[in-house]
Amino acid sequence: MTLLLIRGDSYEKLKNALADVDRHAELTIIGKPKIIVPEAADEILGHILGEVKKPCKKACVAKIAEKAPKAIDRIRKIHPPAHIVVISERYGDIYYKLLDDFPKLPILKGYYKSKKKK
Repeated sequence: MTLLLIRGDSYEKLKNALADVDRHAELTIIGKPKIIVPEAADEILGHILGEVKKPCKKACVAKIAEKAPKAIDRIRKIHPPAHIVVISERYGDIYYKLLDDFPKLPILKGYYKSKKKK
């Protein structure tokens, strides 16, 4: 299981990015995405990338079934309207802290998985 940290300017852009991940990148989102405080998202990004050029206004976290390399490869091929960061076990404390906090976070309302074609 891998986590996606999605940062953007509005919840609509976050939901569109999630829809792109589901439909176009064909990644399997597990459960409901959760809202995270934008400052916390920026702090996580700072630990991963070292520097945050532009703070975000809204952020969410989603679980996906695929492993990180596959997720990175597929997300790289689409152009979602928000900044997506793939977080795997490789990031240790950050990954496990997010997993522990995930059930306590509020649900991102208004996002629905696309219906799978037969």
